[in-house]
Amino acid sequence: MMWEARDKAMKTTGNRDPMAWLDYDPVWLRRDYWVSLCERWAAGPWQERSQAAKRNRSSIPEKNYHELERAPTFRELFDRTHKRKGTDDYVSESARTIAETYDRTMAERYAEGTSQPDLDPEAWVDAAGGPRKGRVYGFGDSLDTHPVLSSYASSIAPPAYASSSAAPPVSGVEEIRGLIREELRAELQTQRVELQTQFADMVQQLISAMQVVRPTQPAPQVSISINFIYFG
Repeated sequence: MMWEARDKAMKTTGNRDPMAWLDYDPVWLRRDYWVSLCERWAAGPWQERSQAAKRNRSSIPEKNYHELERAPTFRELFDRTHKRKGTDDYVSESARTIAETYDRTMAERYAEGTSQPDLDPEAWVDAAGGPRKGRVYGFGDSLDTHPVLSSYASSIAPPAYASSSAAPPVSGVEEIRGLIREELRAELQTQRVELQTQFADMVQQLISAMQVVRPTQPAPQVSISINFIYFG
């Protein structure tokens, strides 16, 4: 993709100036088109948008983990992965509800001024509506849920827990399924908008570059269709 070629040229040269990338054109793109694109990227409007995006990213406190000088807590990671980029809004109502419920529980459970654990397993699983097939809302595939579920089970299980059914009530199952569907829908919509914006910007830049190289010929008509699978 075009932005991958741009990023590769920037990393290879170690220079953020697009004019330093002229000799690092991708093999699949004509050199005169690449030169025209580099000139366009070096122009004022593109540089202004790039700097604005950089300022927006740096203005979000939870993303600057290198400034914390410590490992981020689970709640900080949850906010980072469940809030829309550049805003303080959660990707779904369920994510917001779970986060707020967990925060209230922690405030009630631990007196002000006392230390709190980075993650209270019982409080989080309760806020998330319980486990489902060994999964807990907010834990991706890269996070180990075993310690959380083990701690949660030991905190709520009566002596006969092992001999009883481990399946949650039907109403709880449907609620969790609804939460998962809602989160997936919100994440897919966010990704769709971002991809459409990136594609439109890159296609427009390529068309402009071709017009500069061949001004006497009409610009090609480009149509892009992005299909997504939605979870109903």
